[in-house]
Amino acid sequence: MLVTGLLGAACGAPEPTLRPTRGYILISLDTLGARHLGAYGAERQTSPFFDSLAARGTLFENAFVQYPSTLVSHVSMFTGLYPQEHGVYPPSSVLSPQIPSLPERFRDAGFRTAGHAEAGYVSKDFGFHRGFDEFVARPVSDRRLAEATFERGLDFLRGLESSDRFFLFLHTYAVHNPYEPAEEYAHLFWPGDPPAITDSSGPFLRDVNMGRHQVPPETVAFYRAQYDAEIRQLDGMLEGLVAELEAIDLLDETTLIFTSDHGEEFRQHGKLAHNQVYPETLHVPLLIVHPNQQRGARVAELVQSIDLAPTLYELAGLEPVDRMSGESLVPLLTGSAERRPRRIAYAEVFDQENQKTLIEAADGRLVQYLTSLVIGEPGGTWATRRAVLDIEEPRLDLRLVSFHEPREIEVRVDGEPLSTLSVGTDWRTFPIDLSPDRERRRVVLSTADCGVPMWLGLGADTRCLSFKLQGAEIRRSELFDLDLDPEARTDLSAERRELFARLANDLRAYRWEVHAAPSEEKPSSETVERLKALGYVN
Repeated sequence: MLVTGLLGAACGAPEPTLRPTRGYILISLDTLGARHLGAYGAERQTSPFFDSLAARGTLFENAFVQYPSTLVSHVSMFTGLYPQEHGVYPPSSVLSPQIPSLPERFRDAGFRTAGHAEAGYVSKDFGFHRGFDEFVARPVSDRRLAEATFERGLDFLRGLESSDRFFLFLHTYAVHNPYEPAEEYAHLFWPGDPPAITDSSGPFLRDVNMGRHQVPPETVAFYRAQYDAEIRQLDGMLEGLVAELEAIDLLDETTLIFTSDHGEEFRQHGKLAHNQVYPETLHVPLLIVHPNQQRGARVAELVQSIDLAPTLYELAGLEPVDRMSGESLVPLLTGSAERRPRRIAYAEVFDQENQKTLIEAADGRLVQYLTSLVIGEPGGTWATRRAVLDIEEPRLDLRLVSFHEPREIEVRVDGEPLSTLSVGTDWRTFPIDLSPDRERRRVVLSTADCGVPMWLGLGADTRCLSFKLQGAEIRRSELFDLDLDPEARTDLSAERRELFARLANDLRAYRWEVHAAPSEEKPSSETVERLKALGYVN
């Protein structure tokens, strides 16, 4: 049911003023991609309660995170800084005490503060307890136990004095892999028998991405159905949380903020989990429900997760922190014409590849430029089964060697087959003539299989390898029109050369001011085991 405090909503303009409220609750729904929710166009009935809230509050249609990983993304939320400004990256960085964080600012302003999370990267080991009067990070082994996380937060609220102002942070992995909804939800979007492969644990998905295991399309579809079922299960928990806020007479005194740290991949761009900077991992829900707002609103302007901290400071009447890169969204909540529209959002990830992206709102359109460089090693770069190279010269001299045994490698240029190379276990140079009349050519090298050195008794390397190359970087650059192509399926880099070149130059020109160096601390053994279970570390 929809609680009575949120009835009577209709789409319309934001409110002209939003008074400071007694409390602020920031709810981070880990791994929740925006397009899996009805309010963002999902076809499945995953989120009836969230959708009803969206009709009451302000829904930001184009909110993007700065890094598709729990640790980095949450630190950016808490600081209003880009990753390269706060410097906190996996596996062991901790935010410098010289950089103020969201809960510290609220506590210093006299608010009671509490954080209830589900461990992993959101734990004391990584400094997330800073600024909280009460902080508990307790891992859950069952999706239904996520309700206990919300209940701990409610217990904090029940213990407040009537004069206390408060800030509460709630975090849950309820839709993170493994995709294991409760039995009553498990067949909601998958009515038949499960496929032969159903393992969706973090380590297994990481192995799939490394080429150590194969999963058929049916399994990927099953993963997605179970993930969506988890969202429906979480939606019921959110309804219970909001209903209890009304029962303890806090709903009309509280600003609610719902968001996520990243989305999830289901092979839209070849991988699973959340390792790349395509829309499925960067585009997240952002919903702000203020009790003073009488009508729902949808905001199409480009916003980022680094905007959350300055927004909360302004909503609560706190002094802003100096040198934040994020911008307050309050003018968008109130319909103020004073805020200049944001033109650019930036994101990155450093995993098996170095990926960076700019998303630009220009001339009424949303476009994305992305560049990716496979991290090499001395002596060349190993490929799993496929290597993509963007080449600007008409001729390419590639040195190749095959792993373990000879193999055939197909060469395609701009989608058309060019040749097949017979590559042995000794280095050999292959001259490849490309189209001389093009400024940029996409060369794809592919082979049928790969082998794992450890399994073959050839060392401790657990990657699945096929061939190694020298003479060119495994690098690709792409351009997408996210208005026409929201899932970023069609690369327009060849058709829109001027825009492609400008965004490439803009990305190369990006510079960040490092605010303070993070510390490096060894996580506890319990935290390491939790991170392994989530697939974040080996």
